[in-house]
Parts: sequence; C-alpha cells; structure tokens
Amino acid sequence: MSRTSGDADPRTPGRRSATTEQLAAALAARTDAEIADLLAARPDLAGPVPPSLTAMAARASSRPSVERALALLDATELAVAEAAVALAPVRRPTTAALTRATGLPAQAAHARLHELGLLVKDLPVAALTEALGPHPAGLGPDLGELDALLGPAEAPTTRAALRTAMAGAPDSAVRTLEAMTWGPPVGTAATLPEGAAWLVARGVLRALSPTQVVLPREVALAARGGLTHPVPPAAPDLDDARRVPLTVVAAEGARAAEEVVRLVVALLQAWQHSPATVLRTGGVGVREVRRTAAALEVGEGDVALLAELAGMAGLLTQDGDEQVAWAPARTAADFLEDTVTERWAALAAAWLDSARTPWLVGTRSEQGTLRAVLEPTLERGWAAGLRTRVLTALASLPADTAPSAAQVRALLAWERPRATAPEPTVAAVLAEAERIGLTGAGALTAAGRALLDGAPADDVAAALEEALPEAVGELLVQGDLTAVVPGRPVPELADLLGLCASVESRGSALTVRFTAESIRHALDTGYGADELLAGLAGYSRTPLPQPLEYLVRDTARRHGQVRVGAAGAYLRVDDAGAVAGLLGDPALRALRLRAIAPTVLVSPVHPGDVLDVLREAGLAPVLEGSDGAVVLDLGPGGTGAPRRGGRSGRGTRRTAGLPTYPGAAPTTYLRRTPPTELGPVVARMRAGEEQARRDAARHAGDAPPATDPVHALAVLREAARAGTPVEMVVVGALGKPERRRVQPVSVDGGRVRATDLERDTELTVAVHRISAVAPVAR
Repeated sequence: MSRTSGDADPRTPGRRSATTEQLAAALAARTDAEIADLLAARPDLAGPVPPSLTAMAARASSRPSVERALALLDATELAVAEAAVALAPVRRPTTAALTRATGLPAQAAHARLHELGLLVKDLPVAALTEALGPHPAGLGPDLGELDALLGPAEAPTTRAALRTAMAGAPDSAVRTLEAMTWGPPVGTAATLPEGAAWLVARGVLRALSPTQVVLPREVALAARGGLTHPVPPAAPDLDDARRVPLTVVAAEGARAAEEVVRLVVALLQAWQHSPATVLRTGGVGVREVRRTAAALEVGEGDVALLAELAGMAGLLTQDGDEQVAWAPARTAADFLEDTVTERWAALAAAWLDSARTPWLVGTRSEQGTLRAVLEPTLERGWAAGLRTRVLTALASLPADTAPSAAQVRALLAWERPRATAPEPTVAAVLAEAERIGLTGAGALTAAGRALLDGAPADDVAAALEEALPEAVGELLVQGDLTAVVPGRPVPELADLLGLCASVESRGSALTVRFTAESIRHALDTGYGADELLAGLAGYSRTPLPQPLEYLVRDTARRHGQVRVGAAGAYLRVDDAGAVAGLLGDPALRALRLRAIAPTVLVSPVHPGDVLDVLREAGLAPVLEGSDGAVVLDLGPGGTGAPRRGGRSGRGTRRTAGLPTYPGAAPTTYLRRTPPTELGPVVARMRAGEEQARRDAARHAGDAPPATDPVHALAVLREAARAGTPVEMVVVGALGKPERRRVQPVSVDGGRVRATDLERDTELTVAVHRISAVAPVAR
C-alpha cells in the first residue's frame, strides 16, 4: 500500500489554500489595468473603496465575495474550480493536472480563475474551499485531515495499489466501493455491513464511528482513474429547438409591439379619467384591476403587465388629496406625442433595465399577503440582469430559433450554474418579452437584438419601423355603420377612429362600428358634426353613406341639451338684486362665484369655507341641508360642515412617482463600472499599500494592524486556521480601546472566540467591537 499519490505530502502546510498575504502579493504584482479589470468583474471589491491592496485581497478572499464571484463562472470554469479545490490537498492543481482531472482543456478556465483572484499560483483561496462545500466534486476528506482526526493509517492511493488491495474482494465490498466512488463519500448504517468492514480493514475506507465510514479523497481519485468529474460538462444541444421563418418572427413581434403601445396609451387615458385608488401597501387593488381590464377589454394579467410597464417607464405617479391614486405623470404627455415606434423603444428599454417583477402579481408573499399591481415589494435586484441574460441567450442562437423555456434555462445553467433562475421564472420573462414584442413566435426580433446591443433609441425605433407593415390612410365605410381599414391605419386615422368608433376586430385589417355612444364621445372632445363628417370623408374611398350622416347629425342635435358640472357649494339668494352685489364683492373673489340662475350662485369651494368667507365679509349666511331645510345643529366646528384640512380645503398630500415606489425598502445594486473609470480607485489603493509598507518598516518588520473590517476578519480566520496569535484592539462598553493578545479559536456568527494568552482565559467578542487586528510572534 502507498501513501503517495502526488508530488508532495498532502499534509504539507500551505498546500491546501492560498493566504490573504499571498493574494495581496499577487495583486500588487499586477498592472493597474489588470487590477481595474478585476474591480470591473467583481464590483463588490470596490464598494466602499478598500484602503490598500491588502485590504482588497482580504475582501476578495472573504466568503461572501467569493460566492458572488462563483456566480460569474460558466460550467467549465466551475468544474475546473472544483477540481482545483479537490486536488489542492493531494497535488498542486496546475493546468496540466486540472486538464487530466476534468477531461477538459483547462487552460482558459485556469487563467480566468487567476484573473478573478480565486486561485493564487494554482492554489485556491480558503473561502473558495469553504464555498464549494466539504465534498468538492463528490470527494471526501483527504488523508491529512483523517490522520489528524483518527490517527495515521496506510491507504491505497494509486491505481496499482488499489487493485492490489481489492484483489479477492467480496462482491459486497466491490459494490460498496463503486457506490461511494463518485459520491457521496460518507456512508452510514445501523450496523457496519460486511463489505464496508472488509474495506476498512484494508485501508480503502476509514471508520469515522462504529456506524459511519468515509472514502478518503486520494483513494477515490485512484478509483476514478484520477478524474474529478465522471463526464466533462458540455453545452446543451439545441438542435431540436423550434425554427420559425424570419418573416413570421418580424410580423409577430411587430404586431405585439404595436398592440402593447396601444394598450399602454389606453391605460393612461383610462387612469387619467378615473385614477386607480392606491392601497395601503402602495399597489392597486383587485377591483381597480378588474375595472381597468373591462375598459381595455383585456385580461387582469395583461393589466398587471401594462401598469407595471407604464410604471417602469415613469409614466405613472401617485397623486391626490384625501384619497391617493395612481394617475399619469407629467412625462406621459411627452410620451403621447411620440410616434408608435418611439413609444415602444422607450417601453422596451425601461422593461429591460427594470428591477420590477410583474409576473409575481397575484402570488402570495412569505407573510401570506397577496401581491398587488405596482406594489413596492415587487422589486428584485436580479430582475434586470435576468432579462438581459435571457435575451442574450436568444441572441446567441440563429435568428430563426425559438427555444422553449426549458431550453433557455439549460443555456443559462451552462453559462452560470450557480446563478440560474428556476424554469417558471425564465418562462415568465420569455412571456413578457413576447407580450412586449421583443420576441416574435419565440425568437428574438431585430428590434429586440438592437435594444440588447445597446443601440440608440432612434435605431431601436427604426428597427421596429422596418418590421411594421406600411400604414394605410383608406377607410371603407359600409351602409351598416361599420368601416374597414385594409391594413395598419396611419396615426391620424387611428386617432380619429379611436374617438368616434368602437373596434370590433383587429388583425390584418381593422374593423370598427359607429354608434350613437361612440359619436357622442367624439362630440365630447370638441368635434362638431360637420367637422367629424369631413374628417371621415377625407379617408373614405366612396361618399359617406346616409345612415352614418344621419347618425352623426342626430347625435349632434341632441348633444349638450343637458349640462352637468361640479360645484363645492351653492348659494340661494332671496333677492335677485343681491346676486350682483355678491358677484362684484372683492372680498368674495376667492370663492369664484358663478351665477347659474337669477337667484342661484355656485362655488367650487367647500361649503364650510364658503360660510367662513361670507361671515368675514359681514354677511349672515346659514347652512342648508340636502333636503333644503336649514341646518340648526352646527356641530363643534360651528358650521355644521366637515372640514377637509383648513381654509384651502386640502388635506395632507402624499405624492410619489415611479420608479421609486413609495414605501419600498432601499435596495443596493452592484453597478459594474468600466475599467477605464477605475484608475483613481486603483491609484488610491496603491498609495494605501505603500503607506502600509512604510508603517511595517517603522514597526521593525511586523505587519501593520488591519483596520478594515473585512481585512481584520480575514486575519482572525487565518490565525484560527494556522494556530498563530494576534494582537486585537477591542472597544469596551464605555468606548475605551483595550489591547488583548489572543489566540483565535473560531470566527462565526458575528463573534470571535479566542484564548487570552496573557490572562489564560477564553473570551468571546462581537465582531463590531474589534477595531484592529495584527499578527504577532509567540
């Protein structure tokens, strides 16, 4: 039997992982441009800016930062990282060793791991080993760990030694070894089976307890033939993905884009006329959604997406006095003046960059509450990145490829195995992209590709314009009060028909019907009968039929015979001569009085305020109830009329605008900064590193204290692993610092457990109370 399977004893100190000092030295050897590239790839390292390169190295080798870096790796890079961690205690994980172990050309992945600071001179940083778990690539602990735990023992660590050890093995022992070779490496049974006992007796397995055995890492590698993974990871095969003609992709995408713009405009108009009441949570209630769905003739799920889309583009805001409601923002006016393609480009860009998740509307939160439309809690920091990744996956395929949600997720899992959303979430993003028109029949459109490539808004709009069918300005009016537009109507014709007709069907042609109600709507906007008929005749190929002319003129004749207005209060005056005096009194100008009859005036001001102003002017008014009787019980306010917040009649006003969403918890997103903008950051860290070296020289070569919190924790963790003492500055309850020479035992849960070397006692200190840490010699 043999103990050697690599180029060094696996128990050699420093062979398992790279220290923070080694990573700091490697970073110091890089050029400024290389450090800037690292900060751009791992933006968490630059926020806030570390005081030195050593502090940056401590942050880069911390568990949270390494976890974020692992989320950037593709399947090949992750497999190589796992192999490096698995091989480090056994043999140095060089490029050649990793290529043999993974069955992959590991050179590019090996270089990438070094660039990200996850490997230092082939060795993984300690946090990488922790992040990949206790059994990387399904391998158990190495012999060095087991010897320290159970005592030294011989083991077959080469293929030849393992064949010799397994000679004459019973079938149960062979099956046990085969089952544990590729993991899990630990087996548990109430009573140790005969085959496992046979393997333990020959050093193939180690007994952790009377009921638990483990397969050492070196033995497993020998059984695997030196491989860390049974099958090298491979990109998913999408040859069977659905193919769609490009003409269909363009037509379907253009149709969806035009429709979503029309519906967003319709929603803005609906909420302009009747704003959607805001719930206490900041969202829109189910009743409002149903009302809007009925007005737009779409499903409630479509209203959720349309409202969220308008919110993402900043077209909605919260406003109101006593009752706050969602209504169009000021930016909506500029949006409505743009062309269809310009509107769509703005909506699509807002969707791509938004942190909102409309597909969660209607689901329940962890507290069991139903998530509402425009609710602040629908923000997710990963949403924008997921949208970009999904569209990028589509862009990587041929233009006529329409993969399923499962196939897209397989692509995402290949690109980033540790940062892949579940299939339902991917399907929801694809459905939204289809509804918006970024995809057509499941394939990415030319306009969607332009948006993804970062093209200017004008170019994105132009790409959609090319896909839209040519607009027509012709109207075929029938005698049954219907009309057909043979294609996509020009904007002016579409606006006119939107005012005076109701849509019966949409498709390759637009069919509308003229009714008394639709004509009345046009008259309400200011059209006259002759003007409306002239406008329709200008687009009609033939003279307008008589039934339509009769309908328009008859509706116009009856239009406005009864007028309805709003008033806050009315004034009834017995003497008609006193009306002129009230209208001309300068003291009553704030009431904005208007005569609607010889003895009746109206004012938009609240009745209680009207009474106050009249009394201040020296008059003696009384309050009249809804039945015309004088109100005698005036109440505590002295007027018998409730107040809405004072003379102005305005209560407390709450306003908020999208996309900030009032009530939402502040969310921090890691912004990727281009390397060219990181020069000052690198220079600052270089200067801090030079200052640290000068401080070390003044301390007779001892390392200067680590004051950065992440750096201090890294020093404590490494001291606990290596068993070396440190000097720790602890801030007491009264704010007074105290120096303690300690031996760290563990760093976990925000607390440091250590042994005080001078007092020979054990202490536990909260991490936030530690202001500085410095290694010291025993």
